[in-house]
Amino acid sequence: MRKVALILIDIALTALAGVAALFMRFGFDFQEMAKYSPSVWIYVLVSAVIYILNGNHKVIWAYASPSDMFSLFRGTLLSYLFTVLMLHFWKIAILPRSVGVMMFLGSSVLLMMSRIFWQWISGYSVSKGEKRVLIIGAGDAGTMLLEDFERRPSLGRVVAFLDDSKRKIGRKIRGVPVWGPITRAMEVVEKLNVDEVIIAIPSASKDQMRRILDSLDLRKVRVRTLPGIYELTDGKARVGHLREVSVEDILGREEVKVNLEEIGSYIGGKRVLVTGAGGSIGSELVRQIAKLKPSLIALLGKGENSIYTIDERLADEFPDVGRVRIIGDVADQRWMRRVFEDVRPEIVFHAAAHKHVHLMEENPYEAFRVNVLGTKTIAELSCEFGVERFVFISTDKAVNPTSIMGLSKRVAELYLLYGVKECGTKIAVVRFGNVIGSRGSVIPKFQEQIKRGGPVTITDPRMKRYFMSIPEAVSLVLQAGAYTQGRDLMVLDMGDQISIEELAKTLIMLSGFVPGEDIEIVYTGIRPGEKLYEELLYSYERVYDTPHRKVLRVKSARTFEDVGKVVEEIEKLLPGGDFRALVKAAKRIVPEYSGRWNDVDGDK
Repeated sequence: MRKVALILIDIALTALAGVAALFMRFGFDFQEMAKYSPSVWIYVLVSAVIYILNGNHKVIWAYASPSDMFSLFRGTLLSYLFTVLMLHFWKIAILPRSVGVMMFLGSSVLLMMSRIFWQWISGYSVSKGEKRVLIIGAGDAGTMLLEDFERRPSLGRVVAFLDDSKRKIGRKIRGVPVWGPITRAMEVVEKLNVDEVIIAIPSASKDQMRRILDSLDLRKVRVRTLPGIYELTDGKARVGHLREVSVEDILGREEVKVNLEEIGSYIGGKRVLVTGAGGSIGSELVRQIAKLKPSLIALLGKGENSIYTIDERLADEFPDVGRVRIIGDVADQRWMRRVFEDVRPEIVFHAAAHKHVHLMEENPYEAFRVNVLGTKTIAELSCEFGVERFVFISTDKAVNPTSIMGLSKRVAELYLLYGVKECGTKIAVVRFGNVIGSRGSVIPKFQEQIKRGGPVTITDPRMKRYFMSIPEAVSLVLQAGAYTQGRDLMVLDMGDQISIEELAKTLIMLSGFVPGEDIEIVYTGIRPGEKLYEELLYSYERVYDTPHRKVLRVKSARTFEDVGKVVEEIEKLLPGGDFRALVKAAKRIVPEYSGRWNDVDGDK
């Protein structure tokens, strides 16, 4: 019935346009009007048929887009052209040119205005009293969001834009005023009774995001944002993309541009093995590698649940990429040999490791078994089976280590650079700091403490750390793999170190609380193996540029001997559990270690 009613309305509006055209042409000369009226009714009949074929009645006009409006114009234009052609060849009636043109223009305007009026009525009735939205950013993304809200008025009504551009301030976008500058955010929120603020600037840097958030009182208004530009894969902003503002927006929102042609040249069409594929870094490696169309990705991990999860995601996002799921321990030499025999990998990314500092202080056996011997096993097999490139994920904690975890990773670094026998495999060791949002890191811990109402626990107010987003770090790891020439140590430019105390306060603020008032901050004291700050380089290491400004090549002024012998000695000592002797052996190549195991009796 709705479709029939819509067709009848369109026919009636077209007839009205015809009558108006006759009146405008002949005025009150009803005799002349009657003479030419048959042509108008033929026009109306032709229009009715074309409107049905054109599908005017099939569109849900409350959510119509500009393309739907164009289809209306197409229908009225075709109606005019068919009528003119039919009357020209059949001579059954005469349609004055002026009447025909005015009827075409009039019907186009009336049909479009009827839809616009319906949209206005529908939007007003649904959105009246609903959520009032302020969009920060009057650019393309903000305009796309406005259009999306107009199509779905039940989600809220955009009452204003906020922007710093003097060219836009004081003007309107689709009838919505643009206020500014952004520093007036709370003033506009209170003046317009805004319920929600949306930050629609995908290209915003972390500094811009902090400036915007500093201008808002997160206790009084909800704030959501669009993801960074590199996350909007199709370049289009929609309401469905919106999410809560996160710490990533302040710490790691930078877009990383890498040379996909270079990376694809060594990954595309190859069989790739990723160890630790279910972890934070490993799973992101797998996702980014899948985009480069390898012939096969072997997902190796010790935890079956994490491997299952990443495999399911790959199946959904990259169904054409071949996958092998392998549950196993990288330090299990017999099983890893079987894996290499079956998979025959051409590229290996070794991300499997024990990474939690304080846990490895209590479990040094596992730290050395997995981080050192596991790395030794995968590296030796890579050489034996002719792997083209081997990329190892290292850590800033390997520099001047104060923890067993850092010591074990440094030994692994040195083994790859100096201990592995010469072979055709190109080896890249990539060293970087903390990634935002990794499992077991400080950020999820703080978020859970805030959710419970506090307190948030910090070991020391002076503590600082490097931070980088997981996608950024992984993109640079892939880029570093393209630059390796043989046995190379690469360091990622992490920017400045960030205060853990400031990080905690930012997370509390983003949750809508006041640090120290709503959520208490408690200092617990530094734990064994932890540093107050991290380092990316030894004093004897020098950095050199690569084609990418965030990937640096490291050369050591110091030579290392007997690395292979030390690792073999560690392998022999490990089963006996004499950790003091084990650390003593490791210190022959890592004398910088200053952790607590220097002074611990072996029988403990």
